[in-house]
Order: sequence, then C-alpha cells, then structure tokens
Amino acid sequence: MLASTAFIGIVFGSNRPLLAIGVAVVALVAPPLVAFLGFPTRDHARIEPDGIVFARRAAVRFAEITQWGTDDYLKLVRRDAPTVLVSALDGPGRDRLLAEFQAAFGTWQARRPVVERAAVRTHFYGGARGRLVGLLILALGITCMVMALRLREPNVALAFTGGLGGLFGLVMLLGRRG
Repeated sequence: MLASTAFIGIVFGSNRPLLAIGVAVVALVAPPLVAFLGFPTRDHARIEPDGIVFARRAAVRFAEITQWGTDDYLKLVRRDAPTVLVSALDGPGRDRLLAEFQAAFGTWQARRPVVERAAVRTHFYGGARGRLVGLLILALGITCMVMALRLREPNVALAFTGGLGGLFGLVMLLGRRG
C-alpha cells in the first residue's frame, strides 16, 4: 500500500519515474527485511521438566504461563511478557511437540503447590470467540452471495466465492474443541 501510494504520488507529482520506482522498491523491501532480521522465525525448541528452552531466545518457564492452547500451534500466554507461539514445521513434529509439552506441563503441575493459581487451557475452535468469528464470516459470505446475485448482471463467480466463505464460517461456527 505504501509502495503504490509513493509510486503514484511521485509519478503524478513530478517527472521523476526512477525516483518513484526507487521509493516503491524501498517501501516494498524494507518492512520484510526488518521483520526477518529483527524477528527470526525459525528456532529450535527443547521441552525440559521446568519449561521450554529455545536456541535463539529466552526460555519460557512453566511458572510464567497463565494460559495455554494447542489449536493450530502451541500458544503460551505469560504474565507481564509477550505471548509465545510455537509451531513445528511438519505434522508429525507438531503432534510430538504438543504431546511432549502436555506431558511435561502436566508433570510439572502435579509437583507444584496447590496454593498457586493453575494455568488455564484455552480453545479457539469450539469456544465462544471461534464461534463468533465463524458467525461473522458466515454473515459476510451470505451478504456477498446476496449482493452478487442482486446485481443488474448477476455475478455467479462472486456468489460462489461468498458461498465458500460462508461454508468456512459455518464450519467454524459448528466446530468442536480438539
């Protein structure tokens, strides 16, 4: 968005197309480059008896976790710290990661004092937030279908796309915790 705005603004504002192309390229390349260099995406994680240890970032101790979920990835919500999302690169690795985490976390919780507040497991799919998002997507899909079919020249392809979106929303609305 920024790149196209800069390109159009400079091209129509002056007769310097090379400057416009340069600004557009910088606006397109700089954000992903900063994100890639500043926030590495790949890391090796190891489950230990008291937490998860990462190769490139600080460890997440089980005592820091207030909420956790395993819907699409391992989501660890911590007290006074950013939420950590952990995902394996493949399906079998994901299943192994989640099983190892649940076993180690369950063992750790069984050893700790009862007076501390236990971490809560959360679910997106099948939960209230997931169903609300599904209902919203379903409503938008139906709206898209109705609008596409009520045009002066009905657009069947757009109606089909809205129907697919509505179907996805229906699956989320009727989803179960997994």
